[in-house]
This record gives sequence, C-alpha cells and structure tokens, in this order.
Amino acid sequence: MFIQSGSARAGEAIEVRFGSGSKGGGFDAMAHALAEAVRGEGRVTVAPETTKGSCENVHKLLSGELDAALVQYDVAAEAYAAGQADADAGASATPKGGWMCKLSPEEADKAELRVVAAVTDAAVHVLVRRPVRLDDFTDIGREALFMGKDGSGSYETAKVILGAAGHTAESLPLFMGSAEEALTAMSRREVLTMLRTTERGHAEIRDVLASGLATLNPLPEAVLNRLIDGYPYYRICPIETGTYPGLEFSLPTVCVSSVVLVATPRERLADEAFLADRRLAVEAMIHGLRKLERDKQHASLGVNVEWRGFAEREPIPLHPVAEIHETSERRTAWLQAGASAAAIGLALYLIRRALRRRRVPGAGLESQLSNPLVPFAAFACVVTLSTFIVWSLEHDSNARLRTLNDSFWEMNTFATGNFTTDTLKTPTARLVGAAATILGLGLLAWFTATLTNIFAQEQTRLWRRLKHHLVVLNFREDMLPLIRLLRSPGPTRTRALHVVVSDALPRRVRLQLARVKALTIHHSNPEVPEDLAGLRLPRAARVIVLGDGDAGGEGYDPLRIARAVHQACARDPLGGGQRARTLGVAATSVEIARTAPALPVTLVETSDAEREEVFSPFAGWLVPVDCQALAHRWLVMACRDRAFAELFNRVVAFADDNAEVYTAPAPTWLIGQPWRKARRALLEVQGRGGAVPLGLYRAADPGGKVPAGGSSHAELRRRLIVNPRPDEAVAPGDLIVALCEDEADLVRIVAESRKAVPAPG
Repeated sequence: MFIQSGSARAGEAIEVRFGSGSKGGGFDAMAHALAEAVRGEGRVTVAPETTKGSCENVHKLLSGELDAALVQYDVAAEAYAAGQADADAGASATPKGGWMCKLSPEEADKAELRVVAAVTDAAVHVLVRRPVRLDDFTDIGREALFMGKDGSGSYETAKVILGAAGHTAESLPLFMGSAEEALTAMSRREVLTMLRTTERGHAEIRDVLASGLATLNPLPEAVLNRLIDGYPYYRICPIETGTYPGLEFSLPTVCVSSVVLVATPRERLADEAFLADRRLAVEAMIHGLRKLERDKQHASLGVNVEWRGFAEREPIPLHPVAEIHETSERRTAWLQAGASAAAIGLALYLIRRALRRRRVPGAGLESQLSNPLVPFAAFACVVTLSTFIVWSLEHDSNARLRTLNDSFWEMNTFATGNFTTDTLKTPTARLVGAAATILGLGLLAWFTATLTNIFAQEQTRLWRRLKHHLVVLNFREDMLPLIRLLRSPGPTRTRALHVVVSDALPRRVRLQLARVKALTIHHSNPEVPEDLAGLRLPRAARVIVLGDGDAGGEGYDPLRIARAVHQACARDPLGGGQRARTLGVAATSVEIARTAPALPVTLVETSDAEREEVFSPFAGWLVPVDCQALAHRWLVMACRDRAFAELFNRVVAFADDNAEVYTAPAPTWLIGQPWRKARRALLEVQGRGGAVPLGLYRAADPGGKVPAGGSSHAELRRRLIVNPRPDEAVAPGDLIVALCEDEADLVRIVAESRKAVPAPG
C-alpha cells in the first residue's frame, strides 16, 4: 500500500486513498466512477473516501492521510503557493489562516503537490432575488448572502470574489444553512444573493431560474479584472445563451476547474520504489479518466481531461507521468496540423499546376495579384488567425474577450485600423493586434486598389469600346505580329483592341489571341453590317481591313468589308450616322460623306493586282495600303543601310527605352521663325532624352482650305513636311513632329525652347 508500509512489493496491489467530497455530491460520484474505471488497470485500485470538500482534501493530502484527491484549482494553487512561500522565506511566522482554507506555510511545506489533470469545470453563478439586479457589488451586503458551506471550495471562491469587490466575508451578513434552506429563505425575502460555484447548466440552477424566484447576474467587469489580476487560478468565461431557459444573452463570470491532485511527502521524495509505485498509480488514474471521458454512460459527470489551459496561469507543475502524456499529445497534434497543412499546400499546388497546363485564364501569379478575391481571402485569414491567437491568449484574463465572437469583432476593428492598447492586456496579444492592424490596412488597400482597377478597367473598356478603339477585321494567322505591335509599349497600348475572326481560324491561334490583354475577339461576318454594329465603328480610332492572304481563296473580300463598314457607320446613331441608302459603284466621296459623316480612318490591305480606282469611292476615309510592296521596300532600305533597320525597329517596336514619333503644337514665340532657328532651339533644350525634330504638320493648305476630293493618304502627304527647308517658316496652327521618349517630354521641350530663341534685333 502507498502510505503505511512504504512502497508495495512486486506483485502486491497498490491502493490509492482518494479524497472525494460530500456524500452524493459531484466529487463523490466522480471518485466512485474513477474507482470503477481503474479497476482492472494492473495492480492499482482506487479507494474513495468521503470528505467535506476541497479544503479538507488539501489538508489531508498535506498531512499524508490521502494519496490523491479532487480539489478546486484555486484551493490547490493557494496551497502550492503557501508551500513555495515557505520554501523561499525559510521558517515563516505567518499566522494560520492567511491562505485559502486557513492553510499555513508550515503545513503546506510538508508535501509536494502535483497535478494529474483537470477533469471538470465550474462557473460562479450569481443568483439575485427578483426583481433586484446588481450592476456592481457595493450593495451586496444589505441583505443576507449565501456563499456555501464553510470549508468547501465554493465558499473559498466566493470569499475571493467578495474580496475583489471590496468586501470581506466577516463584514457581511451570511446565511449559514444549506443551499435548499437558502432557497427557502430567498422565497421568504430573507436572502438577496447566492454565490454558487457549479457546472454550467446545473439542474438546481435551472429549477431556480424556471421558478422565477431569482435571476442570473453577471459579474461586473471591474470585479472580473481585479479577480484575474490578483488570482490567476481562475479564468473569465461566459454563461452562454441557451444554457438556461430564458437566458437571452451571454453573462460574463469566472470559471474554476477541478483537478486530480497528488501529494508526495517530502521525506519520501528520495524513495525510488515509492515513486515508481506512485507513477504506476498516476498512469492508472489517467487511463481511468480517459475511460470516463469517452464513456457515454458517464457523460453526466462532464469529465474533460486537460493538461494545460484550464486557468489563466497554472502554477502547479504536472506530474511527470502527466507531462509525458501532454508531450505525446502535443507532438501528435503538431504532426497532424503539419500533415494537414502539407496536404492543403500539395492540393493547391496540383490545382494550380493543372490550371496552368490547361491554360486557364487567371492561373498565373500576375492575374492573382490583380484578383480582388486574393486580398479579401488574405484579410479573412488574418482576422481569423488573429482571432484564435488573441482569444487563446486573453480569454482567461480579459473580460472583453470572453468568447470567440468577442475576439472576432475586436480583431475586425483592429484589422480596419482601430488599434487601441486598452482592449488587450498581454504584450503578446498587443503585438498580434498591431500586426493585424498593419496587415489588415495593407490588404484593405490592396483590395480597394484591385476593385478600383477593375471598375476603372470596365468603365475604360466600355469607353474605349465607344471611342478611340482599334478594330481589326478579317484577322488571319500570319498577322499575329500586327497584334504584338499594337500591344507593345506605345500610344496604341492604352487603346482597346477588337478583332473579328472567321470560323476557319485555327483554335491554337484563338488561344494565343485570348492571352493578349485588352483584346476582345468577335466571331462574326465582317461583310454583314449588322454584325459590325456592336463595334461602334464611327468612334474607332482606326479600322484595319485585312485580305484573305490567298489570291485563289474564297475568303472575305476587302472591298465588300469596306462597304459593310460604311453601312454599319451609317446605321449607328451613336456615331452620328444617318439612315443608310444604297450606294452605287460610281458613288463619290462627297455622297459618302453626306450619307455617313462619321466614318473612321480605315486602312485596307491591297496588292498590285488591285486597281486604285476600285477604292476611289471611299477615298475620303479609306487608305489602301500595299503591305507586300511596303515590306519589300523596307527590306531593300534595310539592306542598303543598316542604320535604317535599327531605326525602324526602335521606332516601330515602341520599346520602353526607345523614342517614338510625337507631335506638339508650335508655341507663339516660334510662329514666323524659320525652321533653322526652330530646330536649333529644340535641339539646345536639355531633357531626359532630348528631342530630334523631324518636320512640321500643317493645319491646312496655304490657301486656308482643304481641297475637296482626294484620299486621306494624299492629304497626309500634302500636310506633312518632313525635313523642311531651312528657311521654311513655322505657320500658325502647325504641329512640330519629333522623335522623343515621351509626349510629355516633347511638350515640355517645346515650352522651354523660348529660352533658346534669340531676342529680336
């Protein structure tokens, strides 16, 4: 046996004298259930002994009359603190009664206390006779108060709570009968308040509330904070809605756990055989508690085995056997969490890889950065993670964070920028709150920016669809370089691009087009005006009509496409077109202009085989381009002069570090000046990359009128003067044409050229 005869000899039974509580109470029922569960665990047996409660159990543990017992944790922690105080201060002269249960340091130093596990949880219930409600505890002593039986853990807990409220048990009128007698006295209006520490949902409390005799009163926040700051053996917990009939809101209170406490006399600490038997007994009790936790027949006992986290702080160390179990369970939990995280990461990687293989839009990193769901999900993760971290750190000690719901809304306010140090108490929680604020503000800014970008892109896309967009009709595969040119950095990159393709276009080419940004693919017949109506052609900046690329093919005809463009513009009210009428082959440009005054500048691909007069009816807005002859001409020039090839590539490619051709209005101080002085003034202005003057673009002919008839190409030749004569004067309304890295740079250089113009005379 444990106590009288030292350690049990090999093969002998090990009997554990186990302190329970009053007969018929919760501790007594649990002790007998544990004895039944341990039976069969090797040679260990548990012998329950009836006591008066936690205080008597602690006294008997310290004196060696019990080996283990059920004790409220606040009583056990006070006994451990008393023993530590004596160990630190040596012989103590503290009078008896300074600690809970009237313990003295000398008595507490007789044995070493260790916790096996926390098994049950109880909450402090403040029952107040109807219709009184106590907002604070200043008036709690005006009538009789019931605190429980002297010597019980509930009585000691009530004394601590009253001390946190500024009262002492000796100064209050106490009702010293039983709980049943206190309820009878409350019905006679002789008792105002009852403080009972019992599990939440207790049948007796439910009956009292159902009878309408009393209501539950929350513990004031000031009392809770002082209680937790002074006695960290408790933790703040709520009595949730629905725990009792008629309870419509959560009530803050404090909870205290009951633990299985083991005492080892200090003179037996060096006895290895005794300690070995004690480890066997603790192992058997842990297995028995686990059985009670899993057994549904004992669910009414409410056994929940916990090693840590059942109080704000746990000063009593765990028994070495319990530490082994705690370490094993924690390692298993970390391995499971790591395996789950690895599985989720692997699944996400495989999904992303599959999406990228299938070329699903949005699977790339760049697309995800512009996706508003990414910062939104990250914000939700930050709030959720910080909610659990802060709640785990502070729910035992912070009255404002009693539940996960409280922590969730607090972290929401933190993540949106409302950081306050008064809300959180611990430094770690404040660090988490500050991190949540910084990350939350950044993610909200990211989310707002992506939404703004989406809305701006959508509005801009709609606006560009109606104005200054580019349209390519009858697209074919060999014109992919044209799309790359239009999407390369430069003036055309900011414009929406609409491409009309035929059903004969290969699918792989369509996939390549689908990956181009700001490009919309239309599957329609370019020779049918109704199919082109949705393109808003009158507002387009340029319309490019391509041939079928095969003289013997049966594709769309460029001339028929051009006529369809005219008909679509004539029928478009947004473009200013009037009602369309049939045009003959001999229709003139004047008739076309009168029928549809808002026609876009259209470039149509031609060849040497097509006569120029075929397009003469459309000469006012359509520019035939012999692409093949032009390409041959450029190739010949590149062979003759390598500098031309480099210049052509740098100008046409619109690379970020290359110069492009821009125009800027000629300022008043350059009007009338010869091109020689204007060119010198522009070259002398120092800019980021400077500007190379190329020529002038006339506002009109010298006579002030644009000649009627002719094509747009011919008019461009008349108005554009490349490399003018040195004595060519700058006329009013002229535009200066120059090579420059940016249009804004050219405008600035032209504005600063005034300083370089010599003063008259």
